[in-house]
Amino acid sequence: MRIKHDFHLHTHLSVCAKREVTAADYVANARRLGLKKLGFSDHFWDSAIEGANKFYQPQDYEHILQLKPELEQLRCDDIQFFFGCETEYDPFHHGVAITEAVAEQLDFLLVPNSHTHMMMPKDCYEPYRKHADFMLQALYEILNSPVSKYITAIAHPFEAVACPYPNGLLIDLITDDEFRLVLDVMAEKGVAFEINVSSMQKKTHDEIEKMSQIRLFRLAKEQGCRFLFGSDSHSAGSHDAYGNASFVADLLALTEDDLAPIARG
Repeated sequence: MRIKHDFHLHTHLSVCAKREVTAADYVANARRLGLKKLGFSDHFWDSAIEGANKFYQPQDYEHILQLKPELEQLRCDDIQFFFGCETEYDPFHHGVAITEAVAEQLDFLLVPNSHTHMMMPKDCYEPYRKHADFMLQALYEILNSPVSKYITAIAHPFEAVACPYPNGLLIDLITDDEFRLVLDVMAEKGVAFEINVSSMQKKTHDEIEKMSQIRLFRLAKEQGCRFLFGSDSHSAGSHDAYGNASFVADLLALTEDDLAPIARG
């Protein structure tokens, strides 16, 4: 199946993205790659919720809202734009760093359980199982938060970002039954499972098939989860390997019905 959407794009408004990357860059890429839906998901922490660190403090709603005029100027007939954000797991309040009032203003919402380099105590890095348990607990708390009904997808689930060891080790430590329990909750609540292709950029198809993530993707499908694909691009150039999204869709034998409703069509 050809994947024609990308719901994980960071512009210059994300402080970790390239300063020069704009929505217009992604639109140009979309036309070249045959994408029909683009979801802009700059990093965000609601200023009404205490606990934002130095990275998140400047990235409030007023900040990400600056993208809207840019998107309005780019409106076109061949590509649909969606305004959302990638907010954060909030370990201080055991929930998500966004209020319902803001969540209602968005077209879609991504929440990761795997930004452990920011949100996890350093003593959880070892033993590795402690790291894996942190992400399991984080996902349960995300799914049981008051804003869970607004969450479109879990961003790069269990792919610990900036991990000092291969994050596939953590996926391998979690049993199928443990994954099934939390995937059942995702499916029940209608929260999609993001297939994030950023970790596949420099891999061959043979190497992708051997990734630990593939086992997790298969389990998510078995448990009835819907899928959303994203490049997690932080620069225009990182969009170039997005063909891997369609390869993984075929590998998993996904159909249109397996996609999150927002991504269909």
